[in-house]
Amino acid sequence: MGALNLAGGHGASWASTANGTNGFYLYFHPTILNPGRMIYRAYGFQLRCLSE
Repeated sequence: MGALNLAGGHGASWASTANGTNGFYLYFHPTILNPGRMIYRAYGFQLRCLSE
């Protein structure tokens, strides 16, 4: 089982945009908010709840 590292320190959540095997994600940290990062989609980030 995986470990929960740096809880409360930083995190990431998937955005709705994908590009092939990569997807964009929102990276957040107490002093940084970066919405434009891209990473391989096989990583297990949480999903955002969306509504229309």
